[in-house]
Amino acid sequence: MSSTESDLEVQAKEAPAPEVHETMDGGYGWVIVFCSFLFLFSTWGVNSAFAIYFAEYLRNGTFEGASRIDYSYIGGISFGVGLFSGPLINYVHGLIGTHCTILLGNCFQFAAMMLASFSTKLWQLYLTQGLLQSYGLAFVSLPAIPLVSPWFEKRRVLASGLAVMGSGAGGVVFTMGMYKVMEVRSVAWALRAQAIISASLILIGVSLVRTRKKAHIFTPFDLATVKCFGFWVLCFYYITCIFGYVVVLYSLASVAASLGYSSHQGAVVATMVQVGFCYGRPLAGYFSDKLGPITVAAFCYYMSSIFTLAMLIPARNYATLIMLGLLEGSFMGAIFPTTAPITIRLVGLHKLHVSFCMSWMFVGAAAVFSEPIATSITTFENGVAVVGGYTNPGIFAGCSFFACATAAMVLRGYVVGRDAVMARSGLDPATTDVLSVSVPAGDIVRNIISWPSRRA
Repeated sequence: MSSTESDLEVQAKEAPAPEVHETMDGGYGWVIVFCSFLFLFSTWGVNSAFAIYFAEYLRNGTFEGASRIDYSYIGGISFGVGLFSGPLINYVHGLIGTHCTILLGNCFQFAAMMLASFSTKLWQLYLTQGLLQSYGLAFVSLPAIPLVSPWFEKRRVLASGLAVMGSGAGGVVFTMGMYKVMEVRSVAWALRAQAIISASLILIGVSLVRTRKKAHIFTPFDLATVKCFGFWVLCFYYITCIFGYVVVLYSLASVAASLGYSSHQGAVVATMVQVGFCYGRPLAGYFSDKLGPITVAAFCYYMSSIFTLAMLIPARNYATLIMLGLLEGSFMGAIFPTTAPITIRLVGLHKLHVSFCMSWMFVGAAAVFSEPIATSITTFENGVAVVGGYTNPGIFAGCSFFACATAAMVLRGYVVGRDAVMARSGLDPATTDVLSVSVPAGDIVRNIISWPSRRA
């Protein structure tokens, strides 16, 4: 073989495969929305059902020596530890690809629930329904949440809202469905049924999912992102959001029990939050496309703060709790459909994955401690929450939502102010590294409530 032929062969091997130009805002993108829906249905939906297991373990004294704080930590661990490992998961994602990462998470989650169904000691529950479940959730959901955004431009947030509706639908199905299985059979069989259903649905999603050929960065850490003021405002927004979110999500069933209602009625109250998620998240996505994701997120969490302080604290009857669940679900789930679009608006599409996983470390850290904090400030008598015992958690959650919404407004001022700086300097947003643009404090303050043509 001649040297010329050898050179041509090497060039052919090194040449990148031609990129397939998929239709934006439609086409196969809607299949990706369905795949993301299945992934979130089978992870966050499963996680949402922990409240009914929490109540069942306490009522039956399933694990000797276990206290409310133990179960609060298990719930926090199952929510947060895997997310705290987000940069590592992003690195693994870059090494083995989307399909293998999600399949690995599916194996973790299936093993966690099956092993938890056979657990007899508290430490076993910490390792299975806590730690292993957490890594299953993170390995599936961290690649799944940003999946939709590269397929859409004009309807990006609406598509994300439809995808994350899966977590609310999953919460409804798994909360009520597994409660019924526990009534008919046992907690162990509810866990096994949950494991089989969720694993099967994730396999369907994996068989259909595709990724667009984009230059995403799959490193554990990005220095330019860390140096960005807006990134740290975003992290504070996540921390305070999760403090309120987890307290409300996991506590409503217990609030119902403290007022003398049955475990079934408590499960219905918890399910109302998931019902609110089902329609609230797509609506948040729809209005975000019109008004901007940061603006909508700020509005939603101001509303969550108002409803928590005005309804959770004085709640004394079942009707109030049902309505509170629906209203909270309508607004407090806005973090999910808006998180990828907000991240793209802040750092750009090419740094979506690394910035998303870095910022969600703080979601994980907040999730681990939020429910234990709420439990520690709840008023109990003889191990049972008294009427009005959830006043302090209600104040904590309401103030957290208020701080979250205010952080979103500051972030909005930063992003809109940066647009103004770039416009004055004649910089093109399509070709400029937005993280290199310095935004004076005055521009941030002036643009918190401004209304530019490019929404934020």
